[in-house]
Amino acid sequence: MKVTKENLSDIREDYEKAHRYIDEESKNDPPTEPFRSHYTARDLLNSALRKVKTLSEALDQESEVATTVRCIHANILKDIGKITIFVEEPRGEVLLKEALELIEKDSGKEPTINVHIEILNQLGIMACNLSNFAESKQYLDQAKDIYCETKELDRQPLTMADLFGTKEEVEKGKGLKLLESNHTLTLYYLAQVFGFLDNLAGSARYCHMTLRRQLEYNEFEHVDWALNAATLSQVYFPKNHLSQARHLLAASTFMLNRYETEVVEKITNPAERAEKEETLRYRMADVGRCWAKYGLHILCASKERLSADDEPNEHGEIAAPLTPVKKMDRFVGLDLAAYEGQVTDEFCLTFDDAKLVMLNSLSWLNKAKEYYTKETEASQYAKILQDIASLYKHLAFFEEDDGNQCKLFKRGADQLEEIVEILNATYYQTICREAWYELGLTYSNMLNVKLSQLDEMQAKDRPTPHALNKINHLSEKSIRNFKKFIESYKIELDTLELPETIDADEMQPILYAFFHIGRLYYRIITPDKRLKLQNTENSLFYYSRFVECCQDERMRPLFAQELGVCKEMISLLPLKEASAVMTSPKISADKTTDSNAATPKHQKQGQSNEASADPPADGAAGGGAAVQAVVAATVQSIRERGFYGCFSWLKVFRFANLMIKQGC
Repeated sequence: MKVTKENLSDIREDYEKAHRYIDEESKNDPPTEPFRSHYTARDLLNSALRKVKTLSEALDQESEVATTVRCIHANILKDIGKITIFVEEPRGEVLLKEALELIEKDSGKEPTINVHIEILNQLGIMACNLSNFAESKQYLDQAKDIYCETKELDRQPLTMADLFGTKEEVEKGKGLKLLESNHTLTLYYLAQVFGFLDNLAGSARYCHMTLRRQLEYNEFEHVDWALNAATLSQVYFPKNHLSQARHLLAASTFMLNRYETEVVEKITNPAERAEKEETLRYRMADVGRCWAKYGLHILCASKERLSADDEPNEHGEIAAPLTPVKKMDRFVGLDLAAYEGQVTDEFCLTFDDAKLVMLNSLSWLNKAKEYYTKETEASQYAKILQDIASLYKHLAFFEEDDGNQCKLFKRGADQLEEIVEILNATYYQTICREAWYELGLTYSNMLNVKLSQLDEMQAKDRPTPHALNKINHLSEKSIRNFKKFIESYKIELDTLELPETIDADEMQPILYAFFHIGRLYYRIITPDKRLKLQNTENSLFYYSRFVECCQDERMRPLFAQELGVCKEMISLLPLKEASAVMTSPKISADKTTDSNAATPKHQKQGQSNEASADPPADGAAGGGAAVQAVVAATVQSIRERGFYGCFSWLKVFRFANLMIKQGC
């Protein structure tokens, strides 16, 4: 039997009418009947399916015409399967596999190429949605192989319209265009599958290939493309692929600006234009936050790089310094020089380098705040403030002047204070916890700066009451925020007993808060003997609870250095209590803690500070030999173990002086 236009006209009419219902009429379906048009389309396709089956039975199954009819049959089955899946009914997979089986004997023939890839794509994405990721990858790899073979052998695939017509009516180029579009979908689905398989490198590679092909074949929607490019940048910069990340962010910004000129400005309807402008503002704010994250990473990684230990490890090896990766896969046809030139793709070495990065990120975050306001998007506004605070904190690392460094910390603290002021801690508990904890650290860092200045002042003159009050004020503010953080977990400050419901991930910051509060109480300066004794008792209490909680097997490996220091202090603080009648020892800045210790200026001073201790107080020479031996052993222990954080070994000498004065 010969297949003519007349044979296929009824089938074609049903097929095209069904797709009009899917593509156009479905947009007007009422909320009460969301799938009405799809059900109608499925009925039409089932009608066409019956007709094509009748036609196929009258053909020689080995003929070329039979191959064409089988391809039409497979296309109709595929579309019925897609509708069945869309309306959330069973048998969708069965229909797709039936269509696949129908054309497998004709695999590689030009009429089957596109429908074969489309069926494999649908089976792949369906398997992915069912979390069968390995199976999904197999289907998609098959689709990719068919595409590669088609291109290699220069075959000419056909569209469904080509199958309904004669060879003379084949629209040249349409089949190849459909092939490229189908392959782009294959790559897009592969990107999703690789992501679920925790292969982020593979996922990123396929995402980038998809974006590049969408540009090449002009198959993109401006806003979606820009968001996908910006999201992809967040995969690259944590791995220090700075050039690639910057290129993606630049392309994202370029595409949003192109959306404004090519789409928004050409809309004449005021309501529709206002809607598009709102979308543009919304997405530009999101891309701006991605730019800020990029800048934050540069500052943070630069800080780690400059702070890296140059000493050999236990194997005698020195860790390789962090370096930005310059390898790139650029988009063709986009002029991005102006966007890429706004910020570096190198790590920072000086304050001036870091300041440029910080100001660029700050400008993006300020723009984002214009959309995410505290009245409309309180949680997102708070997260922007957190990022701004982080920018100031990281920039402070590069500042060598103590006064300017303290000002940067203060600006960061102001952002965090605004968060806890505008948010209800009951409804935004997680964000408030983060803000309280970071405020505690920030005021502690400011305290370190002030103590450093106090050391320098004491070398020349007596410290002023204002300087001492400032130190106490910062200590108290830091303690207050750490306590709010602790109380948010329903922990009673009188006992510091941890509820059994607290996870291991939550315990770590809580124990750090105990640790910090213990050292902060010790740093408060007061001539009042009663307050001095109370502060010492509080310090001992928090240190003791820290050590007790670290007996948990999950926590012990995380606090190895801090635990040793706390045990030393617990053994010494009771002696401090016994000597509370004495005057306070000279308070010294801790050069080994927080960001203040890591600035270039303090790194230079480190050796001289460690090489000399304060001279003994009057009368110290007559102290007991046993006490001096204990102190010497403690100092040696600290030297060998390395001192993490909160107490310089100079303080051990001061404890010794106190004990000797008391005749211990």
